[in-house]
Amino acid sequence: MKLRNKETNSFERNSILLFALMMGANVCNYLFQIIVGNLMEIESYAQVNTVIAIVSVLSIPTTIITMICARYIALNVSMEHEARLAAVIRVLFRFTITVALILVAGVLLLLNRITSIFTLHSKWYVVGALAIAILNLFFSITAGTLQGMKRFFPYGVQSIIVALGKLIFSVILIWVGWSVYGVIAAVWLGILLAIVYGLCHVGHYVKEAIYSRGASGIEAREFIKYAVGTIVAQGCVVALTSGDILLVKAYFSDTEAGLYSSAMVIGKIAMYVSTAIVATLFPMVVEKHQKGEDAMPLLKKAMLYGGGVSAICAIGMVTLGRFVIGILFGERYLSAIAFLPAVCMYVVPLTFVTILMNYILAVGKVKVFDVTMAFSVAAIIGLSLCFHSSVQQLMTMCGCILWLVFFVNLICLYLGRKRNDKV
Repeated sequence: MKLRNKETNSFERNSILLFALMMGANVCNYLFQIIVGNLMEIESYAQVNTVIAIVSVLSIPTTIITMICARYIALNVSMEHEARLAAVIRVLFRFTITVALILVAGVLLLLNRITSIFTLHSKWYVVGALAIAILNLFFSITAGTLQGMKRFFPYGVQSIIVALGKLIFSVILIWVGWSVYGVIAAVWLGILLAIVYGLCHVGHYVKEAIYSRGASGIEAREFIKYAVGTIVAQGCVVALTSGDILLVKAYFSDTEAGLYSSAMVIGKIAMYVSTAIVATLFPMVVEKHQKGEDAMPLLKKAMLYGGGVSAICAIGMVTLGRFVIGILFGERYLSAIAFLPAVCMYVVPLTFVTILMNYILAVGKVKVFDVTMAFSVAAIIGLSLCFHSSVQQLMTMCGCILWLVFFVNLICLYLGRKRNDKV
């Protein structure tokens, strides 16, 4: 099977393609939130979003494995080492199994504690979140392989399958009375269908990975160093992306958490519109960096397109929030309007941080980013103990910390570039 590098070099073209596909997935995700929010009581809706937030935190390794897989696949594609792709997948598969075992042991050990902290009605909700996270780990291999090969169409279709499956199965299972358990089962089934679809496109390499024993082309020390850096960076960003609802749930009532969930669904549109930019940016920067070419223009485009659209979208959401929430969620959620400015204050800097992180991980320079992101998570957790008199105060504090982290990393990246130019 010939590696296809033709017609994969246009950042704009690939971004538009992925944007269209990701928007399809985002529409399904928003329909899911709207329909589930209307089918369930506010308290049950808060339980659903808490479970989904726990899934996102438990799925931090999924995002990390996807990124590691995409990087090493992209490196071998850029060097036209097709024979090594199956070996790379084999290494990642073993790594995934190890992570899955650690995740199972950790969650089962802390099962009662997690249930108590987030005031979930059943510990089986946490077990369900764990089952989703485990399946997500294996989804990361097919997704990372497609992204690294710059096969953006099937990569985007996978996202649509996950979102559409979650939506359709949730409606059916809530209708038959499964409530929160129905949503958990629906998410699991959507991911399973996406894995089957992904295997239709990369099954050849997965089969080779199982049966062949060729050299991976991955140096163990370099792999471990990159994996640790990615774990810290991506782990912090994913925790921040989904941790807002957990923070709100920890400090406020189920009713307030449910209202915040509806505001979060609207406000995070500003972040989701940049998803396609990020997915396109990473493998293209890996390829340019590997060839010794300047990848900084790609970062500038990503900041302009992704960050700019995110900021404009946030302004629109705040301006039209009453209309949007009223139409989508109904009058009982109108109190959530007050949360929208604070949500956007948090989401916009998080979008810029996410774009910057993908560039930094693509070029493999993560030390400063890891330190500052670890600091930001610690600062948010620590300061939340003092600044939680209202949801607005809590999220504004988080947003200010993220803006600080973004500008510190941007300045460090610029200074490092100037030093390299002088050398």
